[in-house]
Amino acid sequence: MQVELQETSAQQFQEVLTRGFGGVWLAMLWLAWMAGFAVLTARIFEWHLLYFKSPGPEFYRLALVLVPAAALAALAHSIPRLRRIWRWEWRVVAILVAAACLRYEPRASVATVAVFLAFSVTGEATRSALEMKLDHPLDRVIFHFGAGASFTILVLVVLGLLGQLRLWELALLVVAPLLALWKGAVSTLADLLAIWRSWRAADIRSEWAHPLAGPAVFFGTLAAACSLMIVLAPSIAFDSVANHLPLVQFYASQHALHSVSTFGYSYYPQGMELLWTLAYVLAGQPAAQMLSGLFFLLFLAGVVRLARACGLSPSAALIAAVSCATLPFLHWTGSVMKNDMTLVFFELLSLLSFIQWLEGRDSRWVAASGFFLGQAFGVKYVALFAAPAFALLWGFALVKDRARWKMCLALALAFLLSCLIWPARAYVLTGNPTAPDHAEIAVGGSLEIHQAAPVSRLISYAKLPWDVITGAQIQFESPLPHPAGLLLPAFAPLILLCGIRPGTRVQKACAIFAAVYLVYWMSVLTKVRYAILPFALLAILAAAMMVRFYDRQSGALGKAVRGSLLGLEAYCFTAALMGLMIVGVNGPQIRYFAGKIDKFGYLHAAMQAYGAVQYLWSTHDSNARVFGVMNVARAYAPNPMGFDGVACPLGPCDPADVVKRAKANASDFLILPADGRQYREVLARLGNPPRVYQDDYFSVFRVLH
Repeated sequence: MQVELQETSAQQFQEVLTRGFGGVWLAMLWLAWMAGFAVLTARIFEWHLLYFKSPGPEFYRLALVLVPAAALAALAHSIPRLRRIWRWEWRVVAILVAAACLRYEPRASVATVAVFLAFSVTGEATRSALEMKLDHPLDRVIFHFGAGASFTILVLVVLGLLGQLRLWELALLVVAPLLALWKGAVSTLADLLAIWRSWRAADIRSEWAHPLAGPAVFFGTLAAACSLMIVLAPSIAFDSVANHLPLVQFYASQHALHSVSTFGYSYYPQGMELLWTLAYVLAGQPAAQMLSGLFFLLFLAGVVRLARACGLSPSAALIAAVSCATLPFLHWTGSVMKNDMTLVFFELLSLLSFIQWLEGRDSRWVAASGFFLGQAFGVKYVALFAAPAFALLWGFALVKDRARWKMCLALALAFLLSCLIWPARAYVLTGNPTAPDHAEIAVGGSLEIHQAAPVSRLISYAKLPWDVITGAQIQFESPLPHPAGLLLPAFAPLILLCGIRPGTRVQKACAIFAAVYLVYWMSVLTKVRYAILPFALLAILAAAMMVRFYDRQSGALGKAVRGSLLGLEAYCFTAALMGLMIVGVNGPQIRYFAGKIDKFGYLHAAMQAYGAVQYLWSTHDSNARVFGVMNVARAYAPNPMGFDGVACPLGPCDPADVVKRAKANASDFLILPADGRQYREVLARLGNPPRVYQDDYFSVFRVLH
């Protein structure tokens, strides 16, 4: 149910201006800001455009045509939304997505649908057994999938420890729920159909077809296409091929949840790796990559649900979800085979569970909130950033609920039982529950800030919020100067012009969560993909302000303001589209999907490190041990767990360290950059091994023992 945002002192200030100047002053302020913002960000926009020269002049010439054409098409798309074309938009998108998945990865597509339904029916059975009420079909789709995924992780842990991660057992884990709980599968499909029917039956003017939603739908469709290109092509992202995929391959080959003493990452929580292993065993690497995309899609569905709970109209919720999905760092993180999106999906479920308690005061939802946060810890210890915010929310619930001690016990048990599995495993294996790291790493402060002088430190902390919003002080694995995009800072002044502050209990809970999370995160580590959920909440706020300010305009000047809002929205989405293409789309992908090259040809063309490891795959023993310098393509090596490597982004690696680690790995082969003049000392210390392979990027040497 939509709720109205309360008036604040900022709103009162706005009303004074409106009465005094008839709204002209506010309109002029906005138009001046928009012009100034365009000037301030012109070089950033130009940088994105000029970047397309790097793959070749033909791409730049194409960008000069397609980029303005996309912006104009998005603006034009806002007009027909007032007619019936809007009813066909998502049907077309859904058909295109399904057709692409079935065309390029049919087996993986079927396996992903089966996994989704199996998780959903398991989650529905769990909720029904607990007699916890969910009224909206979107709630049921999100919560059932999350609960089923959580239950499946727990089962996979047991199977992994018993050495039973085999095909028939994992297939039974998917098929058995579908057969035994087939009515749950029917209910899930009915919920999806109900969501679709609610879209079809919506009031065209008041709910889904707001003019500002036109550009959002247009660019959301393009963003979905870019995401599909990443999901359906073989993984080339560093973490995917260096850490996640090798462990999945190892678990699948060993049929067990084993750690590797020389591979520190194997001691971290492996919740998502186990889900990937399930998909990998069923339908190979493409299914594992699709599972990541499925979590991304359901996270965006959760953003819509959260936006609606905060009082946004359906159109504003749609704009919020697209704004979130087109943040370049978030789009890339959700599309590649990484565990960050699964982590934030469980955090979102924890927040939505608390909102369920706010709306119905059923204490079991607080326990569910703790359980889902525990599952987030089971994916990645980065969930610690959300813990202080949830502690405040849970504390409020404990104070307000009469059965506080019963709630406290249920919350503690749910949280601890779901999150202690992985620290306990690490402690048994190493004697350190946070292995391979130390707990102090997570609770310390930003090293650069803390080493500064006191005055500089205060200035740095004061600037951090703006620097984070503009992307000037956040870390992201890409060349983008502003990986958070331009939309959030572009519409930030509307906080004053619209006079918005949290008014309902849900809004206050979200504001407290975002504020506490961001303060902790900014003081510790500003790696932007570790703050996805607060950025999603900022996107919800931006969408609410955009729609509210647009709807308040009237008269001739109001039309100019409305046009400027549409223009600025298209401008920000265009910059975001270029950003996510720079991060996730490449020329070889286009040739791959056009059928010009196969998967091996794509990897050779798109991944500089691939040629050297592929040579070893095709010509030598699959048990060969390899050490790579600036080449950590472990997933595509003959023996992923026998592959070790080092990457030194700030300069040449220390020769002594390379020699020490190569010997410790008992390496049979050494991979060095093709221009290996900095590593002549390494070759000398290893007895000048002969070169057996060379391409434009790397050389392979046979180490003689």
